[in-house]
Amino acid sequence: MLGALITLAAWTAFAGRRPGVAQPPEQERREAAATRATATAVLETIRQRRTVRSYEATPVPDEDLLAILDAARFAPTAGNQQPWRFLVIRDRDKLNQLKVQALEWYMDRVRSSPNADQQDIESIRSSAERALQGALSAPVYVAVLVDTQAPHSRYVVYDGTLAAANLMIAARALGYGTGFFTTFFPEDEMKAFFGIPDHYSLICFTPIGVPEEWPETPAKKGLGELLVLESFE
Repeated sequence: MLGALITLAAWTAFAGRRPGVAQPPEQERREAAATRATATAVLETIRQRRTVRSYEATPVPDEDLLAILDAARFAPTAGNQQPWRFLVIRDRDKLNQLKVQALEWYMDRVRSSPNADQQDIESIRSSAERALQGALSAPVYVAVLVDTQAPHSRYVVYDGTLAAANLMIAARALGYGTGFFTTFFPEDEMKAFFGIPDHYSLICFTPIGVPEEWPETPAKKGLGELLVLESFE
């Protein structure tokens, strides 16, 4: 398990601080070191998050799942509207049904493409079956939803995406893999399958589980390629 959770030393230092009371220099140094260690662990967890596409059957304890979802609800949100809902699915029969349905939803879109020929369709179907077999192998799934009737409705998609990011980082901190999946799970079909009310919008469908293996770190652009100081001009 990664060391991304707050260390006992960091928590002890925080809890023992009294507002307005000067701390001895040595205690200040210990607190600063503990805070720095915690920050470093959090940053490392973010760097080590991966999209995982195949999982072990190892159950996710309720305690861990609730901790992950609790982190998700602390995401930034416009006007503190907190429009998210987290639909949790563990029923294996339901997930097996979803696997069949998701393949057909995807293949319907493939077949409707004007450029698809029969050979392509069969190859795509085989690849999609393998992808879904892995993607739906986790013990628990969360559909991240947002309420489009929230007061600041134009921002709910951002709120929901930020909540999903918190969820995935928290899961990684506890040693679990996730994925921000949308392609195989179209919104209208998912809403009908799970009886989701019309005024909710699907942000993503993510597995949570122990990976069969952790993917290698993909190539990332260097910060120098992405950083713009002050202006593009």
